[in-house]
Amino acid sequence: MILSQIVTRTQRFGRNLTLAALALTLAACAQMNEDEDSAVGSHLEQPPAGTPPQKPVDAGDIAIVGQEVAHSIMDLPVVATAPIPPLVQFPGVTSIIDQPIDTDPYTTLLRDRLLLLTREKLRFVEHTLPPYVPPGKHKKKAPQPQPDQNTDNPDYEILAELRGHAENEFYRIQVQFVDIHSNEVLFNGLYRIRKEADLEPVPNPAPEPSDNSQPPPAPQPPQPPADDLTAPTTNAPSSTGNETL
Repeated sequence: MILSQIVTRTQRFGRNLTLAALALTLAACAQMNEDEDSAVGSHLEQPPAGTPPQKPVDAGDIAIVGQEVAHSIMDLPVVATAPIPPLVQFPGVTSIIDQPIDTDPYTTLLRDRLLLLTREKLRFVEHTLPPYVPPGKHKKKAPQPQPDQNTDNPDYEILAELRGHAENEFYRIQVQFVDIHSNEVLFNGLYRIRKEADLEPVPNPAPEPSDNSQPPPAPQPPQPPADDLTAPTTNAPSSTGNETL
């Protein structure tokens, strides 16, 4: 009897241990799937093989990413100390998400934020600022010759790429600030953002007529005053034959 109880308890303990191990395995797999970040097909520079994967920063949405990227780029020495704001190209947001998605909302929001926040430090090919004039005292002096400014060939490029699964609520976006001449990546950020809705115009519905609205009354011909004797009568002449000659 005692031996049977020991065997039963041992079997129960072994079964519980197996279930616990299975639960830990499933949790680990779920965490791996959540943190999975495949960069297959990416045109951006990725860390060397064997390097621990980069942990994305939770940004919330693409506008916050634009804010973080703008401040990070402006803090770079090549931008912060440049005598003339460098010319930058932003070709838009691309995607290697496993299903085709519309990247226009991400491009629009990111470009607007970058142009707004870096307008004093960067000039964009897509929205080039007027020629840079260094600050000085407002005195009548002979105009100083200004150095030739690059307005056609950008020096830097901002690359942005979405990654993840199309059915997920959140994506990852990698943004890089690249020196076009040397292909050196001067800034590299990875962010976790929520999915943006497509930019679709919302039609304006026609106003519904009110229940109390009535059609306007038809216009009536003007009526002469009651005491106007010059107005022609509308009564037909009598046909009794008793008219006075």
